[in-house]
Amino acid sequence: MNQFRFDRHERQIPYIIIAIISGIVGALMVVLAVKFTGLGAALVSPAPVQPVQPVPQQASPPEIRVEQPVAPSARSLSLNEYEQATINVVKKASPTVVMITTNTIIEEFDFFTGPGFRNVEGLGTGVIYRKDGYIVTNNHVISGLKGTAADKILVVLNDGSSYPAQVIGADPQTDLAVLKIDHQNLPTPQWADSDRVQEGQIAIAIGNPLNKQFRNTVTVGVVSAKGRAVEISSESVLRNMLQTDASINPGNSGGPLLDSSGRIIGINTAIAAKSQGIGFAIPGNTVKTVADQLISKGYVSRPGMGIRYYVLTPENTEVLEYRLRRKLPVNNGILIVQVIKNAPAHLAGLVPGDIIVKINGEPIGKEDFREVVGKYKIGTKLKVDFYRGRELKQTTVTVDELKP
Repeated sequence: MNQFRFDRHERQIPYIIIAIISGIVGALMVVLAVKFTGLGAALVSPAPVQPVQPVPQQASPPEIRVEQPVAPSARSLSLNEYEQATINVVKKASPTVVMITTNTIIEEFDFFTGPGFRNVEGLGTGVIYRKDGYIVTNNHVISGLKGTAADKILVVLNDGSSYPAQVIGADPQTDLAVLKIDHQNLPTPQWADSDRVQEGQIAIAIGNPLNKQFRNTVTVGVVSAKGRAVEISSESVLRNMLQTDASINPGNSGGPLLDSSGRIIGINTAIAAKSQGIGFAIPGNTVKTVADQLISKGYVSRPGMGIRYYVLTPENTEVLEYRLRRKLPVNNGILIVQVIKNAPAHLAGLVPGDIIVKINGEPIGKEDFREVVGKYKIGTKLKVDFYRGRELKQTTVTVDELKP
């Protein structure tokens, strides 16, 4: 053990000597550096103040701006041009719109009290047509329960004054009628050329929906379509109608459908059953043509043949064959069921049971027969192809004026 410890002590002696020599050399070098390099003066003198150099700034990132809601100004709270235009239309047209009320006395029988009478009231709208008291409205507005005129018709003007009205004429085929009140210098509306109406243009309806409480109600929409056919009964179809989504309710009938300038483009007449946003108006040009004839003649002059008929279609031919107990030669055409004596058809030799299939070479199918004949002027000679039994024949019919 002693040998082990002794040997270890002898190895440490050279390291100690090296450390002492290194210390002496280092101290000597420091003394020489202080004396000959000026480092000593630097150590005892205060350090000079160095000017502060501005730190170069990095390019700032792009500023992010957040749009803040602008406080409403007087301009933003004011009416826009569209709203103001609508208001102007209403102000312009309202004085020419009237409310029409009707009363019809009907006789009825009660099991306990016996025979009696009941008053049925009606409500609609009309438009002043001429300043001397002529009013245009729908035929169904002034009709009683049996199709004749109501027993009492009253016209209420925009200022609230009311006048009894006389029926000048009515045309069930177009559902139009003209009334007359004893009043002069009435305001009249402007009429647009309804042939130039465009789908999508603004349509404004004014009328008296539901009851007197809601008179002069305004609704706004667009002209949804043109040239619509509307079946209002099994025997009557209104042709070339304007379709609109401006709300038209019971009581609006007979009121004006206006463009954005306040001109009448049509007379509201019907709404599609079980639908929303589908109403129809009679084009203004048709209204003026019919109204002028009703005022001058009391009826509308139309060319015709003087027949009553069924329209044959593939859908109803089988039913008609069953009722007639015979096979029909075609399933498209006009089946004559009555010929008026001395009317054009009677003079041309047509009889009930004949089936008209062509007029002047034009096939007669689902088109309204009156519309086809109505294209020709009174006095025009038409070549009519028809079936009698199973034989195809031809005759000439001279179109004449038919009075209602």
